[in-house]
Amino acid sequence: MRKTLLALSLLSGALAVSAATGALSAAGNPGASDEAALQFSGVWVRTGEPMFEPIEDAKEGKPIARLQVDSKDADEIMAGNWENPILQPWSKEVLHKNAESEINLKHIFQADDACWPVIPPAILNMREAVQFLQTKDRITILYQRDHQVRHIYLNQKHSAKAAPSWYGESVGHFEGDTLVVDTTNFKTHAMSLVDPFGTPHTDKMHLVERYRVISDPKGKGLEVTIRVEDPGTFTMPWAGKLVYRVNRAQNIEEVICSENNIGFDGKPFGPLPVENNPQF
Repeated sequence: MRKTLLALSLLSGALAVSAATGALSAAGNPGASDEAALQFSGVWVRTGEPMFEPIEDAKEGKPIARLQVDSKDADEIMAGNWENPILQPWSKEVLHKNAESEINLKHIFQADDACWPVIPPAILNMREAVQFLQTKDRITILYQRDHQVRHIYLNQKHSAKAAPSWYGESVGHFEGDTLVVDTTNFKTHAMSLVDPFGTPHTDKMHLVERYRVISDPKGKGLEVTIRVEDPGTFTMPWAGKLVYRVNRAQNIEEVICSENNIGFDGKPFGPLPVENNPQF
């Protein structure tokens, strides 16, 4: 009799755990699906060029495109087209100056060059492993590059007075099989940049990301579309897209920025972050 009761107890517990696990993605959100959450599991990697592609027939403006430079060093030159009409006059000037520096082989250091946080949406273009972890009330995104972490709080509203931060405040929900992430409250900083061309932003930036699993001739992928709105920097909202693929190595490797930020000349890639007033 005791063995029977124990078996029934274990079976009941197992069923409860199974039910709780299956309900994670749908908790508090009728539009969510268990399958969508499971499809996001595993380790993904960014493919293609490290910049946003335009979305066909999009009503919004197009992302900054890379200039085609006639130079033997063209592959090393990350110059953005400063003539893109989405740019306000001041941000256009920033892009123009950056492009001229790149063309003259004076590299404009990005956040990931010098161990600074890489903000969204720029972090989407990091071509290293990415892993999604989901629990009942949040999705945590682990980026292999410098072990950066983002937290997306599910089925919640933005805070009334969220403190500005590098990654902003992200809230999300599922629309069918699509994860929609809304991020605001970005901290402004000289190294807080939107793309690989050094495009700046203001504290008015508003980012919406949409993640969904796709299948195309290249196989399984995780398509991400973005919409960026920042009236302080851009004349109009703009949209772009990119694709992650399943990473061959299903694990996150150790990547320490401070061990990999020295060039062949023995100098670091740009100014390293320093905390003059420790918060403890």
